[in-house]
Amino acid sequence: MKISRRKRSQLFIPIASMGDIAFLLIIFFMLTSVFLQEAHLDAAPARSVDIDELSESMVSVVLDSSGNLWLQGTACPPDSLESAVAVLIAHREDKTVMLKVDRDRPYREYGDIMMALSEAGAEIALIGTRGSAPEQGR
Repeated sequence: MKISRRKRSQLFIPIASMGDIAFLLIIFFMLTSVFLQEAHLDAAPARSVDIDELSESMVSVVLDSSGNLWLQGTACPPDSLESAVAVLIAHREDKTVMLKVDRDRPYREYGDIMMALSEAGAEIALIGTRGSAPEQGR
């Protein structure tokens, strides 16, 4: 008894749009990854009418409302900040580091942070939001 094999039908799956979908997903994850690094941090940005636009930097330092220091979204002791930032910006052309400080933190708390960033060779960009200036006396 001879068993005949049936011919398989050829399936055609269009994959031309798969590249477009993958490209859009890559762009989406690249854009949201910067926001996710700092999503858990609680720092109210400073407000001023004199704030200029700045393109996003890939290195960020945050001093939150509790006085905790964060580098790239992970906790960082203040004494290791200089060396950690120096490693991050060593081979970069753009050495800008975004420094976000909670608006209620006094200068004496972030002055040393600015000095450490400067010693690491970073160009410091203080981050805030454009708006009305805060009331005097804060």
